[in-house]
Amino acid sequence: MSTFAITDSAKVAAEIVGQDLNLAQHMRLDLAANYAAGKGSTVDVRVGGAVVARTKAASDKTTQLVADEIAEQTIPVKLETLAYNKTVLSVQDTTLDLRDFSTQVLAPQCRAIVTHIEREAAAAIQATPATASITYDPADPAKVVTAMRRVLRSNGVPAEATIKVAVGADVYADLLDAAAFDDSGKVRGLEVIESTRLAPAEAAAFIPAAFAVVVRAPAVPAGATAAASVKVDGWALTQIRDFDPGVGAEVSIVESLVKVAPMPLAVDAEDGTVTLVAHGGAVRVDTAPAL
Repeated sequence: MSTFAITDSAKVAAEIVGQDLNLAQHMRLDLAANYAAGKGSTVDVRVGGAVVARTKAASDKTTQLVADEIAEQTIPVKLETLAYNKTVLSVQDTTLDLRDFSTQVLAPQCRAIVTHIEREAAAAIQATPATASITYDPADPAKVVTAMRRVLRSNGVPAEATIKVAVGADVYADLLDAAAFDDSGKVRGLEVIESTRLAPAEAAAFIPAAFAVVVRAPAVPAGATAAASVKVDGWALTQIRDFDPGVGAEVSIVESLVKVAPMPLAVDAEDGTVTLVAHGGAVRVDTAPAL
């Protein structure tokens, strides 16, 4: 397989993963390819700094301008997990049965990676402490969306920030039964994502920056027959096609270093400082009746 062919194949794989994500696609993506030795296992996710606007009289020609410095902060995220799938293809597979590699091999491998990512994304949401201050009425479930929005605003989430809502199957069913979705498919102006990886009675609201999906495509191994490490808009991964002479079979490997991590909310105090609030960008509600 030529370098161009394996690169195109790897890009197709990365696009498949990116398009199939559910929860994770609504989180902050931090992607990079060709992650090589010497870069360490910790990725620093940047948190933007802030400055204030200074003023002076328009006619003032003598007062010195005040100079500010932007102090960015970083949140360390450890990449300790390689999500991968290795599929072995026999001679019969490659010469008789295999008609479309992307459909028959690559797509199932990518779905396996997506499954792992979505489990991590759900676990990150569920790591948000559940709030007891919000009550839930299954007959009027839209009110929980309004209440979660209110909590986020009180945490310091700015009005211009996009808020997403993720719910389990029971809450989504309540929203459908109550005709809570407007003509644009939103509830109280917010997009609602149904996830079977959340508990049926769970509901959460968050901004994308509340969770970081940190992904690094490993560097191509030197001994691989055909391999490519790529980054596209939706994902980054490494694909390897090789031949194992020991068993006389071709192998296909798809892999990414992945970590989904909760991020603190960066609250701009509007005085040139930024305060980090743990779990401030997300709120979670367990709507199940207390036993």
